[in-house]
Amino acid sequence: MAARVTNPTQLADLAGRGLVTRAGSATAAQARTLPLLPVFAPLVPQCAVQRGSVVGCVGAAAVTLALAVAAGPSQQGAWVAVAGMPSLGLAAAAEAGVVLERLVAVTEPVDADGAVQPFDDEVWGDLLAACIDGFDVVLLGPGTQQVRPATARRLVARLQARGAMAVTVGAPVFGADLRFECAAATWVGLGDGHGVAQARRAQLALTGRRVPQERRLDCWLPAVDGQLRACEPTVDGMVTPLRRTG
Repeated sequence: MAARVTNPTQLADLAGRGLVTRAGSATAAQARTLPLLPVFAPLVPQCAVQRGSVVGCVGAAAVTLALAVAAGPSQQGAWVAVAGMPSLGLAAAAEAGVVLERLVAVTEPVDADGAVQPFDDEVWGDLLAACIDGFDVVLLGPGTQQVRPATARRLVARLQARGAMAVTVGAPVFGADLRFECAAATWVGLGDGHGVAQARRAQLALTGRRVPQERRLDCWLPAVDGQLRACEPTVDGMVTPLRRTG
């Protein structure tokens, strides 16, 4: 099950006890990249992201998309830290493919009255630096947007030096080397005032500094099983969401 921490000391303790380790790699080329799920292959060459990159996720399905980006490295042994996303559901993370045993959530503390005690720029800077030092993937939510631009620049430089990958949702202060956008999304399974939402058909658009031309992919985000899957046309040219199995 995912762990929750509220300060840099707890993060350092996890690493010090050998409970957080970076993903191993068989070759030097693989050591310079982190793998993505196969569904991203039409968008990202070699289906991998250069270590030290910032990947931005925007649009209606940004959180689900960010979890799908983190799922690829997670399934290959990478540890994932989530910061600034207090409402993130662990069930949603698991359905997207993230391995919960290698997920650590950084949350702001709550006082005796149940009020959240927000972190300031200095605390966020220390926490995120500790995440970058100890984790392969750091998922940065809207709460981390509170850091100052100068702090964000230092953290991105640290990210590049340590070879981690940042995935952002609602935190443009960190910039983006690659930018995934859910350009269009439609839920299926809903009729006129009735039915149950089963899956969301979306069109993903990828842009970035190393992407000379925008790339697009039609997919289910999520499919019925909660994961990101490419749309597969049927014989009549229509597409249907994959059914949940098991």
